[in-house]
Amino acid sequence: MRFWKKASASGLQSQPTPNPNSLKFTAPGRTFIDKGLLSFRSAEEAAAHPLAAALFAIEGVCDVLILPEFVTVTKRPYVPWDALEASVMEVLRTYLADRFRS
Repeated sequence: MRFWKKASASGLQSQPTPNPNSLKFTAPGRTFIDKGLLSFRSAEEAAAHPLAAALFAIEGVCDVLILPEFVTVTKRPYVPWDALEASVMEVLRTYLADRFRS
């Protein structure tokens, strides 16, 4: 289990949660949605939301929680974070770039 934050060159950060199968992702100074909370437990539920759908397209993702300040991604227990984290960061980076494109 990881006990520290991890940051990328784009400013995205990941940090552990009490659940070892979940990571919390933040992007200081940017938001993922304007308000509220979105929770998706399957690819079918996520199909209409571009960020959630892109995250569920990553094999091993089983739950996505989106709030303005962060996104929590939960993986299947048998999939190591080493196999997923870079892909999740790339999806988030692309989504934020599209969301804040002027």
